[in-house]
Amino acid sequence: MGEGEVMEIVLRDYQQTCIEKVIQAYQENKQGRSLLVLPTGSGKTIVFSQIIHKLNVNTIILAHRDELLNQAADKYRMVKPDAIIGKVGSGFHEYGGELTVASVATVSRPEHLKRLKAIGYGLIVVDETHHLMADGYQKVLEALPDAFVLGVTATPDRLDKKSIEDILGKPVYEASIIDMIRDGYLCDVKAVAIKTETDLSDLHTEMGDYKVSELETAVDTPERNKRIVDAYVEHAENRRAATFCVTVAHAENLASTFSLAGVPAGVICGETPLDERKQIYKAFYSGEIKVLTTVNVLSEGWDEPLCDCIIMARPTQSRGLFVQAIGRGLRLAPAKQNCIILDITDNCLKHRLEPQNLRSALNKNIKNDELVTEALAREEQEANERKSVVRKLPETRDKDLTVNILEKLEWYLRGDNGTYVLEVGPQKHRIALVPCHEAGSDLWGGVAYYSVWAKLAPDFKAQQWAGPQPLDWAQSQAEKKARMLLSDASAVKLVDRNASWRSQPATEKQLEQLAKWQARFHLNYDPETITKGQAGDLLDPIYSKFEASRKAREVKGQVAV
Repeated sequence: MGEGEVMEIVLRDYQQTCIEKVIQAYQENKQGRSLLVLPTGSGKTIVFSQIIHKLNVNTIILAHRDELLNQAADKYRMVKPDAIIGKVGSGFHEYGGELTVASVATVSRPEHLKRLKAIGYGLIVVDETHHLMADGYQKVLEALPDAFVLGVTATPDRLDKKSIEDILGKPVYEASIIDMIRDGYLCDVKAVAIKTETDLSDLHTEMGDYKVSELETAVDTPERNKRIVDAYVEHAENRRAATFCVTVAHAENLASTFSLAGVPAGVICGETPLDERKQIYKAFYSGEIKVLTTVNVLSEGWDEPLCDCIIMARPTQSRGLFVQAIGRGLRLAPAKQNCIILDITDNCLKHRLEPQNLRSALNKNIKNDELVTEALAREEQEANERKSVVRKLPETRDKDLTVNILEKLEWYLRGDNGTYVLEVGPQKHRIALVPCHEAGSDLWGGVAYYSVWAKLAPDFKAQQWAGPQPLDWAQSQAEKKARMLLSDASAVKLVDRNASWRSQPATEKQLEQLAKWQARFHLNYDPETITKGQAGDLLDPIYSKFEASRKAREVKGQVAV
C-alpha cells in the first residue's frame, strides 16, 4: 500500500446504514446530535472513522481512557493513512490537526476549554458515550455549542438512571448482541452459572451497585478464588480468559490462585505500565498466558478476538458493565467456536440485589449452559408451534430448501507464524489470513493485523485480497468470498483478482450505474480510468443491499397473505 493511499474497507450493511443516517442528520442540522448503539465487536470505531472522513470537518474525539484514544487514532489511519492527528492527554497537547483525540479529563480544564473555543470544531465524537453525563463532557459540549455531536456506545443504560437520550435523542441506529450473533457478526456464546457459598445478602449498595469495600471482603477469599479456578479447568480449560474482579488486590490474588494451579495468568490494572501491559497482551495473544485478571480495564477499549472465555468474578447490578465485559469475548476469529461465560453470581436469586447474568443482560430467556443460537432456535420453534395451531403460511416453492446460515467454515492454524488457512470446495481453493506483525506492532496491546491472501484453482497463483486490518475484519472479508465460491463454482471469476477482465475499461452500463448511485453512496472514482474490476467492487455491495431489501419485502408480503 503506497503512502497516502486509502485502505479499502468493506463495510457491513448495518455499518453503511449507520454512516448514511448520521450524515443525513448532519446535513439536516449541522448543530444537531446523533446516537449510535452498537455492541462491542461490531466496529463502532470504524463507523465513526468513516463518518469523520466523509464529513471532512474539523473533528475532536472525546474519551475517558488513553487506550480508547489510541484505538481511535489507529482506526482512522486505516481510513486515511496520511491523516494529521493531534492528541491531548497523557502529557500531549497537540492541537491543529484535522483530527484531535482528547482525554476528557485533560481537555475539560479551563485552559484547554479556551483553546477549544478559539479553534472551533464542526464535529464532536464521544466514544463510550454512556459516560456523557459526567461534568467533563458537559463542559466540552458547552464550550462548543455549534458543533454536531455524535455519541457511540454499546451500553446506553446507566446505574444512576440518567438517560443520555435526553442529550442526544433516540438512537438513529441500534443493534443488540443478539442481532449480531444471529447475523454472524459476533461469535456464539453460552453461560455457565458457577455455584459458590459466598453470601451477599448483607452487603450495602453504593450508586446502584454493591459497595466495593464490602464486596471485596465477601468475594476475595481463598475458597472462592479456588472455586473459580476449578470452574475454569472444568468448563473452559486452555481457553483464553478475561476475568473481571472487584479490586486490584482481588485480581492479584485470583491470578496467583490460577498460577498455583498451573494455569498461566497475568494482571492488568490501571497502574500497569504501558510496556508491561503490552508484554502481557502479547503473551495472552500467543497463548503463553491463558488468563488475564483485571478491574474494569479490559471492559472498554481492549480488542483481542482470540479471547474465548469471560469470567465474571465480580457480581454486579450494572447491565452496562456486564455487557461490556462479555462483549470482550464475542469477536470473531478463525477456529473460534464460541465464547463461554463463567458467571460467578453466588446464588444470586437469594439476594435482594440480584447481580446481572446473561439472561437478564440480553433480555432473552436463555437457559443455563445453553448457547444463544440454541435459545433463539428453541424460541423460534416454540413460536412456530404456537402459530401453526392457528394457520400455516402458504407454500411458495415446489421443494424444500435447507439453508444452514450458522454453518462455520473450518479454519486451521498453519506453521508457527500465526497464519490461518481455509480450503474451499472440491477445487481446494486456499484462502489465508497472514499476520502483519510489522503493521500491528505499535498498536495498543501489540495485536497484529492480518492480510487476506488467496490461491485459486487451477493455477494457485498467490493474490492479495485485502491489506492489513483487524483479525475479525479480515476473516469476514475472506469468508464472504469463500461462501461465494461454495455457492457456485463459476464464481471464481468474480473473486479472482488476477482475472483478465478486471483490467478492461468499465462498460457503459457500469458507468451509468456508478453515476446513478454516486451521490447516495458517496462513490469516489474517475470515470476516465476506472476498470471493470474496480467498478464491480463498487457496485456489488449496492446490488447486494437492494437484493436483500427485495427479499425482505417478498417475505413480508407472504406473511401478510
